[in-house]
Amino acid sequence: MKRHIDISAVTRNRFEEIFGKGKIPVRVSAPGRVNLIGEHTDYNDGLVLPVAVNRYVHVTGRIRQGSSIEIHSTAFGELHRFSFESEINPSLSGWKRFAEGVIRTILKNTNKQVGMELLVENDLPVGGGLSSSAAFAAGLGSVTAMLNRIELSPFEFARTLQNTEHVYAGVECGIMDQLSILLSRMGNALLIDCRTLQIDYIPLPADWSLIVLDTGVRHDLAFSEYSERRLQCTKIVELFRQAGKGFTSLRDVTACDLDQLEKVAGSSGVLLRRCRHVVSENHRVTKTVSALKTSDRKRIGHIFHDSHQSLKNDFEVTCPELDSMVEAACHAPGCIAARMTGGGFGGCTVNFVTADMTEKFINETLSDYRKRTGRNGTSLQVSGIDGIMPCEGKHQ
Repeated sequence: MKRHIDISAVTRNRFEEIFGKGKIPVRVSAPGRVNLIGEHTDYNDGLVLPVAVNRYVHVTGRIRQGSSIEIHSTAFGELHRFSFESEINPSLSGWKRFAEGVIRTILKNTNKQVGMELLVENDLPVGGGLSSSAAFAAGLGSVTAMLNRIELSPFEFARTLQNTEHVYAGVECGIMDQLSILLSRMGNALLIDCRTLQIDYIPLPADWSLIVLDTGVRHDLAFSEYSERRLQCTKIVELFRQAGKGFTSLRDVTACDLDQLEKVAGSSGVLLRRCRHVVSENHRVTKTVSALKTSDRKRIGHIFHDSHQSLKNDFEVTCPELDSMVEAACHAPGCIAARMTGGGFGGCTVNFVTADMTEKFINETLSDYRKRTGRNGTSLQVSGIDGIMPCEGKHQ
């Protein structure tokens, strides 16, 4: 587990302004992630290709006397205090409920429940599709485990973090975010098979820039159509099983099965479109890996285009602002590939750009986006970096 003990004077002073002087704290920086391709496939046991990026949730913490926990979030400007002597308050909500849930889950079934003081800071945009909530949980969980001297394997830790999202944030997410934040490696994308949890590292072309463009439109996955998409995918599997197929997830479905789905789904063209997206998106992940290995600009441009169109027309999770940002990017100089990334309904796009054209690409894309929408978008030039617990080679 990556432990940052070289606390800067600025961070230590800020920590001590809140909690007072004492032992030198430990620090973990949990990166965000951008998904290159493989959207809405992770909770369908599919393939995904995320990259951990150099924007972080930083968690600084130390042990305190007693059994109470104090967590201060600079993003929300609030302090939350709780004790293991009482159960979680059922009326608690938002970041406080999530943070308390992460800590309680990490320490569940252990007698290692020391008091802690925790400071959470971030330069990772919240709600923009860069997995700020998973980074928050990973950073908080890592420091909690370190201070309580709990050893967790990366895959065990990822499952634990995923469960906290389900229970305490109300988001039935897959496991992509957690694995990418924990296991990514510098200069690489992380190919994840969400069924077997096998991972592989895919080098990113050195002469391509990776640009995230933020539409400025925010979403709340817990109360959006994300949950409806999950239910629709579950319904499709049920229909196949009723038709005699032994499928357990949409990962089992092939293109040849789509005709049968059209028959069993009756008039529900919606379900057919949802299934078609997942099946085709898994194929696009495989194609993207191949294109990255050969730095095939033309091919990856077509793959990203097809992915975005599938998310727009079949899975219906884009919005006018995302579509406008992608269109603006595709017309900008230096663009190699552009598509929406994340859950959709707002947030960000991911873009590969010729490195020496990066500044011109960003300026012209955001200018065009402003003309199309009247909104001011923002940009992040990111690079693939190590996760909290990077591995070597292939793992399962």
